[in-house]
Amino acid sequence: MIKGTVIDMIKVKLSELMGLNKVKSFAALEKETNITRKTLAKLYDGEGKGIDYDTLNKLCNYFNCEVSDILEYVKD
Repeated sequence: MIKGTVIDMIKVKLSELMGLNKVKSFAALEKETNITRKTLAKLYDGEGKGIDYDTLNKLCNYFNCEVSDILEYVKD
């Protein structure tokens, strides 16, 4: 990725949320949220090019959190 793009400035904190909530696998999260493992893995690894509002909504509902608990803006 090109440094300084919007993608580089957004940190996805899915791994932190999974750890804090003791979610041990994508399979368990997929079962509860109906978000595919492929999508979860891309978010977890920070490889996605974007995130769907429906996906954000499902994650917020599951983790009982705000969008800011999932995504963080990181300035250069």
